[in-house]
Amino acid sequence: MQAPADKEFWTRFWEENDVCLYGAEAGSRNGLSSVDALPVRPSFTTRKPRVPVLIELGEDWIIDKTGSDYRRYILDPVYQRNARDACAKILMDDIGFHLKPKIDTSSLLHGSVYGNPIEYPEGSTPWLGHIVHGPEDIRKLIFRMERTNLAEVGLVPEFVARYRALGRPYRWRILHDPTSVHGPGTILGFLCGINEFALLLYDEPELMSELIALVVRVTVDYSRTVRKLTGAPQTGVGVFDDVAGLVSPDQFQKYFFSAYRTIYEELAPGSEDDRFLHNDAAVRHLLPQLRELRVNGINPDPETPAGEIRKALPDAVIYGCVPPFLLKDGTPEEVFQAAVASIEDAGADGGLVLTTAGSINMGTPYANLEALCRAADTRGRYDR
Repeated sequence: MQAPADKEFWTRFWEENDVCLYGAEAGSRNGLSSVDALPVRPSFTTRKPRVPVLIELGEDWIIDKTGSDYRRYILDPVYQRNARDACAKILMDDIGFHLKPKIDTSSLLHGSVYGNPIEYPEGSTPWLGHIVHGPEDIRKLIFRMERTNLAEVGLVPEFVARYRALGRPYRWRILHDPTSVHGPGTILGFLCGINEFALLLYDEPELMSELIALVVRVTVDYSRTVRKLTGAPQTGVGVFDDVAGLVSPDQFQKYFFSAYRTIYEELAPGSEDDRFLHNDAAVRHLLPQLRELRVNGINPDPETPAGEIRKALPDAVIYGCVPPFLLKDGTPEEVFQAAVASIEDAGADGGLVLTTAGSINMGTPYANLEALCRAADTRGRYDR
């Protein structure tokens, strides 16, 4: 590895990265940047300078970096915006990185529409309490949700109000992007708990099929509702569903395949629409089904080799595949070598975005982010 990067390196790197990541040069890297409203979906082509790097820093990284109070950050929109602005300044001063705007609801926005109680602990991420404890709860939920106005429940009104107050449209590949949804497995986990929903699949297969059908209808209606309220693009979708990776291929085929197919067909009907999947639990055993679903972008688990994903999904942009805990706790040289391995396995055809297989954990140091960028800059070039 080289000496720590200076500002000249970072300025050049991020300007070039915009071209690689968004497909065109995208304006100034300070102040209000035009990249804010662009989706992260680079063209699957080598007609760009190099492999792009995607750095998405979540609320926990920002809270840790700024020393903010977690609970207040989530609940107080002014406090959250001030913390994000402070972090944006730190990042720009330190590594020239433009932090895109975002409304943080701690990944609970979609799940909140079912009426789960929300717990806001001190010092850690909020969670949703379970509301399904047996068959009768499922029947009651199905009846209630068929009569629910999704624009008026859960965190949707608060999110929409904050989004409009922000006055800056944004597109991320995260749950808080108005175009994204949780997958049916994760929603069932919110509703029932992981162990309980796994048992119910065996004990109440017909009733669970009814519940999954409800989840699909609500997911499509929720996404269209939030898109309409925020002015987000009407087609293309990112599905975030680690829990789906915990079921067997047979269970996925029986319970989830048709659910995914409907979600993608309803929300991403066009041949060029984004059909993105985040599942960093396990994807190897689901790759044949994902190919049949025409998934064209995937952020996978850190255990499935990038080359295996490329073989199974030849037309999908792969977002990865550096293990997030290696990025946080490894040495810069270890990060560099892991990034180079992903480039060699899946980067030659232009369909790789170099990032973590999962999220970027709080405490991830600049030196390791730099190692990720250096790998793309020196070993992932298409213009030589």
